[in-house]
Amino acid sequence: MAGQAIGRNPHSFSKVGDSTIENPHFLARFDEGSYVLGPFEYLEPAIANFRGSFGRDSLAVAIGMHSWSANDPMWADPGLCMPNETPVQCEIRVNNPAVLFIRLGTNDVGTADSFEANIRQIVETAIAAGVIPVIGTKGDRHEGSNENNDILRRLAAEYHIPLWDYDRVAETLPARGLDVDAAHMMTFFSHDYNDPTAYSRGHAMHNLTALMMLDALWREVLGNTVP
Repeated sequence: MAGQAIGRNPHSFSKVGDSTIENPHFLARFDEGSYVLGPFEYLEPAIANFRGSFGRDSLAVAIGMHSWSANDPMWADPGLCMPNETPVQCEIRVNNPAVLFIRLGTNDVGTADSFEANIRQIVETAIAAGVIPVIGTKGDRHEGSNENNDILRRLAAEYHIPLWDYDRVAETLPARGLDVDAAHMMTFFSHDYNDPTAYSRGHAMHNLTALMMLDALWREVLGNTVP
């Protein structure tokens, strides 16, 4: 991978997004050890490879994050980020990831054109830094349609980058895996994939499919090595 040639860490990934991927719900349990993969034990080596990234607090994740605020230096942590550095740029510099999950769109309501432009900017920032951008779709319809997911799919195809199409999984879940506000996902604290309940909860399937994406990148792109 070209990113490794310039020093990107193949054992590290970062996240950019809103409260739907804020700790502790998104992937953090895989750093804590209190989970049961059940029929997905084959994912354990990928967890070992990326250990330390799952529970890390990303500098590009915040409650209420929009696509534009991910690119706005005003949203960057002044204690850790450089002047005029965006949250995305800051997170890449500080964490030195090989992979960047982009999970936005719920808070971008009625701004399709700017949403597309801002996601494009995040993607191009990652590519220019030698980081693999992974675009994730969302299970909600907060903008009143599926417009934002359609934009995300189109951009993934245009840039030939990985698409983590969680929306397709949400289609199979009761209430699309969403809680009563129809924006946040239903929690699943046990993280036990031997429990049939896991396959009806948004966060459980969100985490599992994100882990599958990391596993595929680890095996097919990053060199299939464990530190």
